[in-house]
Amino acid sequence: MGLALFFLSCHPILAKNVYGLHLTQPSDLTTAQAVINSSGGDWGWATIVIRTDQLDYYTWQNFFDNCRKYHIIPIIRLATTMENNVWLRPSRADIDNLANFLNSLNWPSTPQHIILFNEINHGQEWGGQVDIKNFTDLAIYAVDKFKSLNPNFFILSPGLDLAAPEKMPAYKNFANVYDEIKHYKPEYFSKFDGLASHYYPQNSPKDFNYELKYFPQHIPIFITETGWEHKRPYTCQAAAALTLKIVRDYAKNPKVQAVTPFIYNYPQPPFNNFSWLDNQEQLLPEYKCFIDEPKSANQPYQITNFEFQKIHLPIFMFVQKEYSGQIYLKNTGQSIWGETSFCLQPQASANIQVEPICTDNHRVFPGQIKIFSFKFKVNSTNPFKENYLAWEKIKPIEISPLTTNSTIYRPKTDLKERINGFLFKK
Repeated sequence: MGLALFFLSCHPILAKNVYGLHLTQPSDLTTAQAVINSSGGDWGWATIVIRTDQLDYYTWQNFFDNCRKYHIIPIIRLATTMENNVWLRPSRADIDNLANFLNSLNWPSTPQHIILFNEINHGQEWGGQVDIKNFTDLAIYAVDKFKSLNPNFFILSPGLDLAAPEKMPAYKNFANVYDEIKHYKPEYFSKFDGLASHYYPQNSPKDFNYELKYFPQHIPIFITETGWEHKRPYTCQAAAALTLKIVRDYAKNPKVQAVTPFIYNYPQPPFNNFSWLDNQEQLLPEYKCFIDEPKSANQPYQITNFEFQKIHLPIFMFVQKEYSGQIYLKNTGQSIWGETSFCLQPQASANIQVEPICTDNHRVFPGQIKIFSFKFKVNSTNPFKENYLAWEKIKPIEISPLTTNSTIYRPKTDLKERINGFLFKK
């Protein structure tokens, strides 16, 4: 390739939005989001590792909330802890803890992407020596565990080192890994929703196409590690341009869903030659071509849900007179109301007219409560007609006349449940 490397262009081309980054820690998202979703991009990707000793609810819920705020789809890679430069093998208890913890969080979108550990054909990544049967057993257990908790978990196989030699017990060639699994428990390959693959052309020309013969052909691909080292003979400019070329090329492949180059912020050894940020956490200028690269928008599915909190009605209401009420709803879904549409249509009531409940431009995040104002009217005095306020997915709130032929109505509830005009959810 020679000197031609210096002239690889960062000239933009349009592509679907596979663009993302591999992050080091949750706080990286604050600045990385501006790179991932630059130049027209929306809902790009971020791969990040979660360790068994880092299961802090506030840290990770805040990360997911920021993913929601910045429109980032997270890919979470499971890990244990490191001792003496070796990653400990996970136990079933570790997997249970990780699965239960990740299921307790409110993710920004659906499906919820999980990678089962990392490069298990390296002994250093699996307790000091490669053990494919042990990994296979735990992987099948992990898939079943996550799926039993939530069918929205989208489980990716671990990325392998496609350049690793056959040198047991320290290393195992990726094809021999898959052959051993195929003979041991062939059902392994149909367990996964997606294939996580690592592609480092600087070390090996192999990519996921070498892996696909083992997996179902329809399986989507996630390139969760890739890139070029910016060290001799490759300048930083050449490494950035070559990495961008990888992303561009995979953006054309309909099987590839995401490409998250390794690594955004790691300016210390051993990954300083892959880091996009310098020691002052500033983006290396050569990687600005990723910001300038035109991108498109993904449209992930988000669950929209709410919880009825309480309703505020007048204590007394006269027939044929319009009144105002307030209803309190808590956002318990994944979407941000006001950013996405949220509207509840009234349900038919023979004797009461009521307005729909809809968001305005004000954004309501998951966990927040929104007070909706509405108008309503009792049409006539008829104790035999249905008299209730109702919207879709909300239990009807009944009102009734004071007496059989009264023109005055009130909320139908015990006095113990009515405090200062508020009707509380039981």
